[in-house]
Amino acid sequence: MKHVVLICCLFLSFPVVAQNMQLHGTKEKTEAKSWYSLTQMSFIMGEMNESSPAKSNLIPSVTSIYGSRMSEIFSLGIGAGMTSFSYPVFPLFADFRFSFIKGNLSPVLALKGGYSIAKNSKEIFSNEYYGGDYKNKGGGMLNPEFGFKVPMTDRADFLLTVGYYYQHLKTKIKNGNSYYMSHERVTDINRLSFTIGFLFK
Repeated sequence: MKHVVLICCLFLSFPVVAQNMQLHGTKEKTEAKSWYSLTQMSFIMGEMNESSPAKSNLIPSVTSIYGSRMSEIFSLGIGAGMTSFSYPVFPLFADFRFSFIKGNLSPVLALKGGYSIAKNSKEIFSNEYYGGDYKNKGGGMLNPEFGFKVPMTDRADFLLTVGYYYQHLKTKIKNGNSYYMSHERVTDINRLSFTIGFLFK
C-alpha cells in the first residue's frame, strides 16, 4: 500500500510540474504549445480468477504521459505507470491519440502499447508451489481506449474513456516440489478499463 500511495503522489505531481515549466520557462518553451502532459486513473474490471495475479474484479491503475501534438488531430507520447495486481507491475509504453472534433465534447481514440515490469514476490503462488523460488518477469501490455475530452480551461481538459486492457505476465518457479522443479507460469489478462484523466497543455 505504501508503494501505491507513493507512486500515485509522484504521478499526480507530473502535470503540475510540466505546467509550471511552461508558465515560468524561457520564451522558446512558452511558445512551444504543442507539448502536453496527461495523468490518468483507471479501474480495470473483469471476472475474478484465483489462478491469476488479477485476483480482484476491480484493479486500480495510474499512468502519466508526456507527449506532443503532431497535428490538429494526432498526438504522440510516452508514458509510465503502475497497476496493482496481486503484485505491482510498472508499464512503460508509447501512447497514440486521435481527437476528431473540436468543441465542448470531443471524441478521443487512444492506444497504449508497451512492456510492463513486474515486482518480484515469493508469496503470490506459495499455496500452489510449496515454497518454490519465484521470479515475476512481466510482459507486453496493450490498452486501446475510446471516449471524450471536455475542455475545463484554455490549458486543461478532462477525459473520460472506456477500453480493452490486455496484460501478458510470466512467472518462473524453481526448486518447488517434485512436480514443479522448474516451471514457467504464463497469464494473459483480458479486461475492461474505465479511465478518468486530466490533460495539461
